Amino acid sequence: MPTKNILTYGHLAEGFQAFIAEEYPDLNCLLAKNKNEVEELLPNIHYVAGFNFLNNLNIGHLEWIHSFGAGVDSFMKLNLPKNCTLTKTKGKMGQRMAEYCLSYILQDLNKTDLYKINQSTKTWDQVVPKSLSKQSVVIFGTGNISTDIAQVLQPMVKNIVGVNTSGKNKEFFDVCVSFDKMEIENLEKGAIIINTLPATKNTSNLFNKAFFSGLENALFINIGRGNSVNENDLIEALNQKNIRKAILDVFKEEPLPKDSAFWEHPKCIVTPHISGITLLEDVKQSFRIAYDAIKSGEQNKLLVDTQKGY
Repeated sequence: MPTKNILTYGHLAEGFQAFIAEEYPDLNCLLAKNKNEVEELLPNIHYVAGFNFLNNLNIGHLEWIHSFGAGVDSFMKLNLPKNCTLTKTKGKMGQRMAEYCLSYILQDLNKTDLYKINQSTKTWDQVVPKSLSKQSVVIFGTGNISTDIAQVLQPMVKNIVGVNTSGKNKEFFDVCVSFDKMEIENLEKGAIIINTLPATKNTSNLFNKAFFSGLENALFINIGRGNSVNENDLIEALNQKNIRKAILDVFKEEPLPKDSAFWEHPKCIVTPHISGITLLEDVKQSFRIAYDAIKSGEQNKLLVDTQKGY
């Protein structure tokens, strides 16, 4: 197999180039130092690896793009060549995202905010925490990341419902239902809802007034993509007590504008898109899997269906 040129640029690129040099002598990894170098090198490149740095560039000759992120919505906005393979990074992101969800779920159920306030006022008030074992969790999305989250939470909660396009059951979910058969109004009071959905046309503003109005005192966690939430409707749902608390790691506009109501809303926790942050070890692990599949012509779990967008 002739040597292929692979181009990388941006965050994690230096570490990635060193990894390729050490483990893949059949690849010639070129590191661009700036956008001008990207444009100069690109015509002679077969493969690309990194976060998206290809906007407004001619990529018609590329054979493979490997995304350093799990989300590939920015790549889906490109005019991808028909025969270009797109893969994504997973690594241990799912484990870290599960830990993120679990930490905020436990804070909520154990009323840590209340006890902190009571401590400051020297108030001895034995408000009983809620048990995780009696909680229902609904996860929107049942892909690799969602499955990792379900695997962590399943032994500790009452039941886990997965919501996906097909309704097909997946491992670690007690039951899965399709979007069109999901009856929000039948969710029990106080349910925990986790969104892990990618950004697609079908997920845009999926969580809107119609959705939120069917909830009662729910905990809403968004670690998917910001496009799926109508932010004004979420604020209204918080004010109307459909949502008791929102844990938000992703937003329509990032960084979150300073005038956003989420910053100061007493029922919101805002984090800066860090629940599933990519580490170099994730990239290495996923690249190995994806490249082995590329060479053998086999399908793999990191392959993106560009028709579906995930």
